[in-house]
Amino acid sequence: MLQDKQAIIQVLGSILKDPTILSESNKYRITSDDFPSRFHSILFFAMSNLFQQGTEVLNEVEIDGYLKDYDIQYKIFHDNNGLEYIERIQELAVVKNFDYHYKRLKKFSLLREMDGLGFDIKEIYDESLIDPKEQEKMQEQFDKKSIDEILAAYEMKIVDIKEKFRTSSESVGIQGGEGIDELLDSFEESPDIGVPLNSEMLTSIFRGSRKKKFYLRSSITGGGKTRNMVADACRLSATELYDPKKKEWVANPWSESSTVISTEMMPEELQSMALAYISGVEEKKILRNTINEQEKQLVRKAAKVLQKSNIWFEHLPDFNIQEIERTIEKNAIKNNVEYVYFDYIHSSVTIFSEMSKKSGVNLREDQILLLMSDKLKGLCNKYDVYMMSATQLNGEWKEAWLKGQVIDASYLRGSKAIADKTDAAMIILPLSKKEKDAIDPILKSGFYPEPNFVTHVFKNRGNEYDKVKVFAHINMGNMRIKDCFTTNLDNELITVEKLNIKAG
Repeated sequence: MLQDKQAIIQVLGSILKDPTILSESNKYRITSDDFPSRFHSILFFAMSNLFQQGTEVLNEVEIDGYLKDYDIQYKIFHDNNGLEYIERIQELAVVKNFDYHYKRLKKFSLLREMDGLGFDIKEIYDESLIDPKEQEKMQEQFDKKSIDEILAAYEMKIVDIKEKFRTSSESVGIQGGEGIDELLDSFEESPDIGVPLNSEMLTSIFRGSRKKKFYLRSSITGGGKTRNMVADACRLSATELYDPKKKEWVANPWSESSTVISTEMMPEELQSMALAYISGVEEKKILRNTINEQEKQLVRKAAKVLQKSNIWFEHLPDFNIQEIERTIEKNAIKNNVEYVYFDYIHSSVTIFSEMSKKSGVNLREDQILLLMSDKLKGLCNKYDVYMMSATQLNGEWKEAWLKGQVIDASYLRGSKAIADKTDAAMIILPLSKKEKDAIDPILKSGFYPEPNFVTHVFKNRGNEYDKVKVFAHINMGNMRIKDCFTTNLDNELITVEKLNIKAG
């Protein structure tokens, strides 16, 4: 049986000595499947349940008392001299060495998993070896391997198989008119228009959120990058939205699947944003519990809507490209996600290490961010998804903003070349004093509501509108947007036809 009995003794014994280990779920992910023996699995199950129920001290008395209510499990426990076993492993356990034995436990769990899936694990761990020297050598190599290295070895095998049997390539060449009639027919059947963004004007300007396209919406720290993405995801995926004008819940005609990948905010932080958008109740009131009874009902209803909606939240604190791809692949395959929101492009320790290792040279931050942007665009094509991401702005944005200068890729932090790999790029900023003065004649006409934010569109590949400014009023508390008007870079009013995209 693929297991390390010493690791099992140390893990179980350490938990008995220090049950708070079970509370560190972000660091240690232990399940009953990590123990192939039914006896060990039952013992862990009892310890885990007792701890979850508030038991602060785990010992043979508590565990024996808990298992008495389960006839089959209790018999297995006593057939294996469970009481004596608990006493013995408590004496043997060394809590300060828990990390080492936990990693060995998980490595054997991984091997059993791969073996069960039909993979040959003998290259990693061969139980059939008889020669002591070969056993020692194999054990030494196994001890040095991390879980990530073992996974990488199997991932490489899959990559090799894909390459061996790949029947197509992204590189294609045709005569200019080849398939042109079919292309026109496809436009008649299904125009090259995506699904809505959270802004009707931006939907019109970009022709919606289109699959295999990569959009960039950057801003300052605290400028609402992640909030806007959560709002976009809810606009597409929430089954219902509350309409404050009608004072009723309205079914959302869109039922797309989306995921928001956050590098900083935890899933529960994204959840509160989503609840605010869906219900229309400002997030700060939800977080501070200052909502009235009517708002409480709206938020509770929004919670039920969120539970039924095809929205997934992911948290990648110290990410690399492989982890981003794995997260997108998992959501695309498992959850049928077609709309991905990666909250923002920035460097991390892991990214630096990964890129430098692959290239063999120490890359600058701007080079790494450019490569990262290029990779994200590649993932759009590979998984047939739409992707929205963002960057922070550099230190020069504020002076340009105060002076009313053109806001473009020059103010992206790290590298303005990040935008080169995108299909559409914009920067969203609060309305400046210069802009407020410039649009005063437009507001005095009385036809348009007063904005508080401006989206500076500086790239829009293949579309009519480019180098424009979209003025809007955004309630940052619930991310509901009221489009106001659009101007050119000189703040002169231009007409943008609203694009009414209907759900198919």
